[in-house]
Parts: sequence; structure tokens; C-alpha cells
Amino acid sequence: MLSNLPPFFCNPVTHCPGGCRPARLREVLALSSFQKFIANIGWTALGKTGVQVFLFAISILLTRYLGKERLGDYATLLVIPVFIRFLNSFGLETLINKKLPELNIIDPSGAQGKYLVGRLLILRFLTTIVFCSLIYHFLSYYLDFIHNQWLMEFRWVLILYFVVISVDSILSTLFMTLLRFKTLVKTEIFGALLNLFLLMLFISLDYGISGVLYAYIFSASVTSVIYLVLARDQYSGPTKKPEWDDMGHLAWVSYGITFLGFGLLTQSDVLLLNYFKVGRADIGLYHLVTGLGGAMAFLLAGVAPMALSLFSETYAKEGTKSLANLYCQIVGFASYLTIPVYVFCVLNSSHVINFIYGSSFLEGAGALGVYATFAGIQTALGINFTVSSLYVIRRQGVALRSTVEGSILNIGLNLMLIPAFGMMGAIIATGVVMVYMVLRQLKTITAEMEIAPVFPVIGQCLLYCLIASIPCLILSWLNLGHLTINLFLYLTALVALLIWVKPFNDEQRRLLINVHPRLDPWSKLFFRSSGS
Repeated sequence: MLSNLPPFFCNPVTHCPGGCRPARLREVLALSSFQKFIANIGWTALGKTGVQVFLFAISILLTRYLGKERLGDYATLLVIPVFIRFLNSFGLETLINKKLPELNIIDPSGAQGKYLVGRLLILRFLTTIVFCSLIYHFLSYYLDFIHNQWLMEFRWVLILYFVVISVDSILSTLFMTLLRFKTLVKTEIFGALLNLFLLMLFISLDYGISGVLYAYIFSASVTSVIYLVLARDQYSGPTKKPEWDDMGHLAWVSYGITFLGFGLLTQSDVLLLNYFKVGRADIGLYHLVTGLGGAMAFLLAGVAPMALSLFSETYAKEGTKSLANLYCQIVGFASYLTIPVYVFCVLNSSHVINFIYGSSFLEGAGALGVYATFAGIQTALGINFTVSSLYVIRRQGVALRSTVEGSILNIGLNLMLIPAFGMMGAIIATGVVMVYMVLRQLKTITAEMEIAPVFPVIGQCLLYCLIASIPCLILSWLNLGHLTINLFLYLTALVALLIWVKPFNDEQRRLLINVHPRLDPWSKLFFRSSGS
């Protein structure tokens, strides 16, 4: 039982008769960081859930509107601004995420933090202008390479798209780092609603792919302006130049990881699918599958940046032991947010696609099942937190090397598998690389700190989900399955199983109650008394 394992939720800070010993004090300080995590996860989960609802609506709307072939064209176009956005990152988001909390501890006045934020914003605006010029002049050469010269008509809309995603990225990271989740959530929900409204308007006017892109451009521009206005206290006022120490090295390592890991690694697939002249419809299915597979971890979308800030704070105060404890807590917590989603999707992929996108996209069900399996393994093992941990313990080189290795492996596998298996080859290549990278990073992390207690938590969560899947699997074998029926049975079985096994202990329950007192009435169902 989980209650027999070292808990990934910790005790709340309690009174220590006679005062706390240094070891206990260190524990208390580490726990406070996790309490911050738990306290903010509510707003994060609520906000991301709300945003994801609208993003799903947007995905359904544009997918059904465009169809498989035009969806493939849309995916081909998106590679350009997204890839250049990663090329334009220069590690600035990581500097804000990791260094701003540290500078605010060193200088409570915030002057050093304002200096850092102000300079990074200016740098982002300048580099964005440079890359806009590069897109304008070199786009035709890229389109020749992928045999799609006719896409030149979208040049200006792609430039505008690149501008808004580059600016929005650094501003939203700033809000995430400051743990200003209420503002972030409200702004993201407003932006998603505006995007949905504009998309519906442009679809009704039949503006095609350009309408889809302009809907996002306008909504993202509005949210960026909101961020810029609300965050003026972080870059205006008295400033003081901080000690740059390892900032340059951190930025370049992060840049390499971002560009190679998220730029080259994620965008090379569509590029090579076009190069090998895979059908537009298959490229559309690839875009649908990878997008839907990535969206399954939506509850963690806002957690990873926050975790980096908390990891940095905990390590700076208390060192490796407390960091390891916090890592186990967060990854264990995150497993119960993501593993159930992935297990259900893998076992019900055809129902998911048919219900959301329609029967015309059913040929992508097998690819979704394969991709979700790999993505689920990677997420369960903590990919959202491994790179953050490596940054904090100053093993950025390992994160960079694993990313370089992953990018090379991905391109190599794509070159071998795409000509033979088309879209499915790209899915398998990406999946293998995702798992390889997280295992490579975990090897170093486990050598540096004790995180073994989290793996049984992950394993037991997976076991509970598989057991809960049995009723809906039986219905599917009998050809009686349906998404809503299967989902109801799955959730009912999972909740009943957790009530029966009571995997959480009293210590974990007390922490949740301290952070969220309203959880007390129903939390008794899932928590087992230490005396039982």
C-alpha cells in the first residue's frame, strides 16, 4: 500500500516543543515549498482545465472545418513560426524562471529582479525583429525544400504569428514564476474565449487557414498587452545590476535544450514528412494525434515552470536532500493527475477520436494509442520535472547532452521509418525518443539524489488505472462501448478502487486539510488511519 511508503505528501508545519532542531528546521522549510505548490495547484488546475476546454473546442472546430488535408497544410505552416520561436528563445524564459526567485531572495527590494526582467524583455523584442526579417527573406527556400512553394501566400500571417508567440511566451513565463496564478488563469481563459469567438466568426466567413491563424494572432496579441500592463511593476522603477555569475552559461544550455529538444526534436517530424512527400491527410492526422496526446497532460502545463521556481528556492535554502524530498512529492502528486488520463486514452483511442473529431479521422486511432503510450510513460516518469531538477543541481550539461542525443536519434529514426511506414513511422520515432530522453535524465538524477520512493507510487497508480479499465474493456470487446459510457465506468471503478485501498495516509490528509480545509469531508474516503 502507498501508506507503507515514504509519503509524497508531507506533514504541515507543526509546533515543535522546545524549538526545532536544525534537521527538523530544514524539513519544515522544504515542506513550506511543497505547500506553496499545493496551494497554487488549485488555481493552476482550474485555469488549465478551463483553458483546455476552450482549446478542445477550438481544436474540434478547426479540425472539422479544415478536414484532414487542409489540417496537414495547417500543420506544415505552423512548423515555421514555432521552430523559429524556439530558435529565438535564447534561454530567456529559463533565466526568468530560475534566476528571478533567487534575485528576489538576495534583494528583497526587487531592484535586481527588475533589472533582469527589463533587459530580457528588450532583448526578446530586438531578436524577434531580426528573425521576422529572416522569415521574410528565406521562407521561399524552405518551401522549395519541402515541395510546398504555394504556401508563400501565407508569409505575412506567419510572421505575425511568430511575433505574438515569441512575446506571449516570455510574459506568461514571468507571471508563472511570480506565482500570480489568478491573473494568469483569468488572462488565459479570456484569450481562449476570444480565440474561440474569432475562430467561429472567421469560419462562418470561410476565411480558410488564414482565418484560423488570424484568430489566434489577434487573441494572443490582446493577452500579451494585458500581461505587459499588469507586469509593469516587474520591469519599471529603480533597478540594480545583479551579478551575472552563471546566467550566461545557464541561458546557452537552456537555449540548446529548447532549440534541439523542443524545436528540432518536435518540428523535424512534419518537415521530414513533407520532404518524403507523405500525403497531406496523413500529416494532418499526425498533427491531430500529437496535439491530442500532448493535451492529455494539460493539468501539468502550468506545474513545471512553477516547480522549477520551487526547486530552486528549496535547493538554495536546504540542499540536495530537501530537493529530493520535494521532487518525490511533486512527481508522486502529478502521477495521479496524468496517468489515469493516458491509460483511458490508450485503451479507448478509437472512441476518443470518433467522439471528438468524427468518423473521418478514425484511421488515426491506432497512431493515437501508440503515441499516448509513449507520452504516458514519459510523463509518468516525470519529464516535466527532470530538466528542472538538472538545472537546479547544476547538471545542465546532462540535460543538453540528452537533448542532443534525442534530436539526433529522432532524425535518424525518422529517416529510416518514415519512408517505410509513413506517418506511423514518425509517431514511433518520436515516442522512442521521448522515453529515451527521460530515462537518460533520470539516470543522472538518481545518482545525485534519492528519488527511489516515487517509483512505487507511480507503479501503483498505473496498476489501479489498469484495474479500473476492465469494465470498459469488456464492453469494447462486446462492441457495446461508447466514450461516455466507458468514461463513466472507468471513473466510477477508479474512485471505488481508491476508496477501497485508501492509498493515502493521515499525514498526507492533514497537509491537504491545512491547505484546503474544504477537502476534509470527502478526504476521509481516501485516507487510511495509521492505526488501522
